[in-house]
Amino acid sequence: MWDIKEKNLKGFKKICRTRLSPDGISGFMIGATVFCSLMMFFIFAALYRFGWKYYSQPIEKNIVALELTLYGLQLVFLILFLSPKAAFKLQKFQSLVLLFFAFQTGTITFTMFVLPGMTDYSTNQTTLMYIGLLIAGAFVAHILTTLDTFKQAGEGAFNDENSSFLTSKMKVWIIVGSAVYTLILAIMIISLNDYGLNIYFGYAIATIVMYAMAMGAAEFQLLAYCKFKFPSFHVSWEEHRRKRQKYSKKNVNRKSKNKRLS
Repeated sequence: MWDIKEKNLKGFKKICRTRLSPDGISGFMIGATVFCSLMMFFIFAALYRFGWKYYSQPIEKNIVALELTLYGLQLVFLILFLSPKAAFKLQKFQSLVLLFFAFQTGTITFTMFVLPGMTDYSTNQTTLMYIGLLIAGAFVAHILTTLDTFKQAGEGAFNDENSSFLTSKMKVWIIVGSAVYTLILAIMIISLNDYGLNIYFGYAIATIVMYAMAMGAAEFQLLAYCKFKFPSFHVSWEEHRRKRQKYSKKNVNRKSKNKRLS
């Protein structure tokens, strides 16, 4: 295990107090839920019109049941963490839930290419295998990016407040490798099917979203690690409220001063 020291995470700690703060993460959770809701709309519409008989194959029923369960959990977690107090009180658990939201956002996009009725085109077994390889590649990219992120943290790469999450030769190679890998699989899918441009465009968007989530979630992994490992990364609800009140008081005083000067 890398020797990750708290003193070498000043830059990442600043990110955790701003963009990745317990109340700031809710923005990503809302966006992820809206995105997933667009995909789930087609499943709900099919179930409403035709019922479960619409999905004739056992694997289709299992996928739908799984997506309904995951989406239900997503809504529960979103409602829970929309409360700022709950977000700060349960911020360790929230950091784990954040990984779940990234996973759900990245994988749900391919549901429309697997289930019947999502598009006007059928998906053969070979194409399904290629889709599985795309998903497997995203998991590999996530693991490699996470390992590199923890390696960077152990070497003090996040000590500088201006440090960037993607400034790593390894991450560049992961991005290039992922692009080549997905391009090869895309050519394979195109050679097997006679889809319209709209379907190919959908494949491209789904792949980009999935791999972006896979690599970006490495930062969420480090966030969860720091929340559980280092007490200073844990901001209490009381501390957050005091800072907000202090900040609001400063703004009021500044506005009053400006009015007097004017």
